[in-house]
Amino acid sequence: MSRWRELRELSWADRWVLMHAAVLLVQSRLKVPYIDFRADPGAADATLPSATLPARTLQRAQAIARLVGIAAAHIPLDVACLHRSLVLWRLLRDRGIPCELRLGAAGTSGGAFEAHAWVECAGVALNEGAAHLSRYRPFGTAVMPVGRRPRWRLATRRAS
Repeated sequence: MSRWRELRELSWADRWVLMHAAVLLVQSRLKVPYIDFRADPGAADATLPSATLPARTLQRAQAIARLVGIAAAHIPLDVACLHRSLVLWRLLRDRGIPCELRLGAAGTSGGAFEAHAWVECAGVALNEGAAHLSRYRPFGTAVMPVGRRPRWRLATRRAS
């Protein structure tokens, strides 16, 4: 099936989410160097078991994760798991869907350090498969992005 045909088969709401995700992916690619991460005080809501979350809400979250993946595959920039996860986290939070932004790490046999980011909703990883995530050990708590000013902007402010 062609890409245009797949796009035509999406609902208008999903097309909007896809377009919004593409814009946010570009934005996140530019902003990541200026983001700090702090413990997420709202993460306790997202850790509820999937039985307490309506199945429809979890399905919608999975559909949005799929749309973010499609957008990431089609924009002309390299986007990492952190960019995709930041965009998915924001889109879900904007829609009132409780979710967690998780960061984790893995050590490889050569001693190299690998980090990974993913989003969970009711304990279900939305943008990664369980087999891939089994390699990573999540850090203690879920995080949330907090913006900070770029250093070059701080330097120009002080000079004036």
